[in-house]
Amino acid sequence: MPTPDLAPVEEAFVPNAFIAPAIDPPFWLLAARSPSSQIEGWPRAMFEADAYRPPFPGMPLFIMQPEAIRTVLLDAAEDFPQGDLFKRMMRPAWGNGLLTADDRNWRWQRRAASPAFRPTEIVGLAPLISRVAEAAVERWTETGRADRIDMASEMARLTFDIILDTMLSRGEDFDRAAMRARMQAFFSDIGRMRLSYFLAPDAYHASRPETRSAQRQPLVDAIRLMIARRRGAARRSDLVDLLLHARDPETGLGLDDDLLADNLLGFILAGHETTAIALTWALYLVAAHPRTAARIRDEVAQVAGTDSIGAAHVDRLVFTRQVLSETLRLYPPAFLITRVSRKTTELAGVSVKAGSRINIPVYALHRRRGYWPNPDTFEPDRFSPSAEPPDRYVYLPFGGGPRICLGAVFAMMEAVTVLASLVRSADFTVTPGHRVWPVAKLALRPAGGLPMSVVRRD
Repeated sequence: MPTPDLAPVEEAFVPNAFIAPAIDPPFWLLAARSPSSQIEGWPRAMFEADAYRPPFPGMPLFIMQPEAIRTVLLDAAEDFPQGDLFKRMMRPAWGNGLLTADDRNWRWQRRAASPAFRPTEIVGLAPLISRVAEAAVERWTETGRADRIDMASEMARLTFDIILDTMLSRGEDFDRAAMRARMQAFFSDIGRMRLSYFLAPDAYHASRPETRSAQRQPLVDAIRLMIARRRGAARRSDLVDLLLHARDPETGLGLDDDLLADNLLGFILAGHETTAIALTWALYLVAAHPRTAARIRDEVAQVAGTDSIGAAHVDRLVFTRQVLSETLRLYPPAFLITRVSRKTTELAGVSVKAGSRINIPVYALHRRRGYWPNPDTFEPDRFSPSAEPPDRYVYLPFGGGPRICLGAVFAMMEAVTVLASLVRSADFTVTPGHRVWPVAKLALRPAGGLPMSVVRRD
């Protein structure tokens, strides 16, 4: 049920972001903006209407009505698959793994892999994560004060180290620096926008050869070599171990080496890139809002004292989690969800032909007036335990329905642990003169990175 806007809060902080335009420019100008940043091609209707279709043949239908979103993602999910464009964009990263598998193969892979991501399996990783974060602060502040450190790059490095340390037995099977560089080059390559993504119908992409990046094969080769060494070796209880021995409880199927390599590459990419982007945005918000930084420090002091963040602390860092939830509302890394309609139907009062692309603009949905009081304002307390939770289908940082992100619990545990560790240990300031601004391509990231100064706290 939509809620009325609240009165403006005292000292309201409205962070830099693209917001609904007061007056729409001509459609051709909006279309011209899209390849450089998709959200800047979105008109006011995307932030206010239940549905919107651009006035150009073959354009997707954007839906913002919660009931229609629930239909697409949950109630009739089998009628709205991801489509060929999505697979063309994501298969270089995931191959035939979970994210891009068709319904039949996805179901058994999901059932087999799910136990590896249970909260009871991952909460014990918090001490390893906090040690990586503490080591990063030491690295940044070795001379007492560090200026112009690009936190976008540093968060990618930090979360990559976390993935290796917590999921891949400290990465002993990999050349850490070389693999990180390959991962960054690979992600940049698959994130490159092409004009056909915006103009061609979904069926166009099914007729093209599967996109393969030149950076992918060395990564897959390194992972497959690690898998070969691990088969038959002593168990270590990391993600590799859990997936090596994973079995679908219904069919008994396990992941062969090809599927295991595809899924591990996907988990590594998704598990460090998206979390790194979320943490980068969180550091910007905390740096720009000192009251929030102070509340995080007070909470960490009450929960953990001077100890490193451990498994017993994570669930008690309630406000820190609120900050991250609000960060994901304002700057969702996965800013757009795409599906394709298998049949002719109707969504949000608009007729949809079979084969039509359906887009859910998460970024606009998270800033819609009527669903969110003061939607462009940074207010972590809207996620406090005493606040009324938002409708499940107006807040979608990890997607929704049966294909909701499998690693969501791990990602939040990791992000809470890192943010608490960093904010307790240092003060962060955006470099003067740098304009923080979101750019939406494959993910929503700050344009030009996030250069900051870091000063260690006593």
